[in-house]
Amino acid sequence: MSKLKIGILGASRGMDFAMRILPGWEYAEIAAVCESYPPLLEKCIQFFQERGQSVFCTSSFDDLLEAGIDAVIIANYANEHAPYAIRALDRRIHVYSEVQPVQTLAEACLLCDAVERSGKVYAYGENYCYFDNTFAMRRHYEDGEIGEAVCLEGTFCNDCSPKWHLLTRGIRDHWRNYVPSSFYCTHSIGPLLFSTGLRPVRVHGLEAPRLTHMAEKGARCGSGASLSMDMSNGGMGRSLNTNGFKHPYIASYRLFGENGTIEATPDSVTVYRYDREFRYDVKSEKASFMPFRHRPELDLGPVSNSDATGFGLFVAKILGDPVGERYSIDVYRALDMALPGLLGYRSILKDGIPFEVPDLRDPAVRDRYREDRYATDPRTPEPWRLPTSKSGTPEVDESVYEAVREDLARVDLTPGMK
Repeated sequence: MSKLKIGILGASRGMDFAMRILPGWEYAEIAAVCESYPPLLEKCIQFFQERGQSVFCTSSFDDLLEAGIDAVIIANYANEHAPYAIRALDRRIHVYSEVQPVQTLAEACLLCDAVERSGKVYAYGENYCYFDNTFAMRRHYEDGEIGEAVCLEGTFCNDCSPKWHLLTRGIRDHWRNYVPSSFYCTHSIGPLLFSTGLRPVRVHGLEAPRLTHMAEKGARCGSGASLSMDMSNGGMGRSLNTNGFKHPYIASYRLFGENGTIEATPDSVTVYRYDREFRYDVKSEKASFMPFRHRPELDLGPVSNSDATGFGLFVAKILGDPVGERYSIDVYRALDMALPGLLGYRSILKDGIPFEVPDLRDPAVRDRYREDRYATDPRTPEPWRLPTSKSGTPEVDESVYEAVREDLARVDLTPGMK
């Protein structure tokens, strides 16, 4: 069988796949890379030349689409994935999209349309759904060990301030400097929906203020958000996501059920089961996921391994493997995970009033949101442009970004840097 030829848009994150996952893989190979930042594009060219790999490198996405690729990994700015995914789908190219899938509800409608008319595979690369602990949590829930879920709880805390210069490069309008505090929510919400099959139907939002150490880096948004959700089965969900709280990295999840609780941390999954004698049967395990034939055997740490699993499921779905069909995250489930962040921010700006989370599987529902272009993106025209925090859009002197660029100049910019 010939290998699937893979293109990558965005070398900063996308090169993680080229460097750690695709080399030597039986089912797919890197064929082309598109990167708009000249220093990083040069690093990519050098990287492949030193390894004797014939990989087409370009700054033009149109040229990438013309490079004979079968599928593309969309890993550019996180608020710009949808337009490029749509262009690829319209060229009948399979799409593996990094987080987040869309910036607006209007984009969400167009993305669903594009997937449906293309007949190609769209998969969402929410890698926190593909950690071993998440698979174990899903397995225990599907086995009915705690009964119906009544509350879902997810926390994602990753203090990015020490590496803000690497992430934003001192660019004033880099997406991380202005996206809503609730935008990057699928690391906390995704594993909950992946494990239970539920979807949120309403969302309320709260925002933490812009913290001083983030303001000093040029961030113009709140430093964290909490979302409360009404779930499709009548239960409730809670999400906390932050990139600026001063706390060690944590990604933890709880499913509270009628008969017990499943708790997942990066190291283990614990099931607490209640019986009629008011006793709990506690079962804790080091989670693992069964290997499948479209996933390379890697031991490069949890993120690279979860990327390999998610991308492997995407490839499996393209090749017709039922495992890929079952576990790969399609466009509708991706939007179930992401739309609470967009609408939760609208709730934040409206003092916490609830917003409906639409199910865009229904074209008639999509028609209600096709003109909904609300976003914090500075390029968004009035009247659709939203303030970057509940307190408004702060003014930031250019000297702040100059200082960030000075920090960046002291390090070596390497492909694969997140």
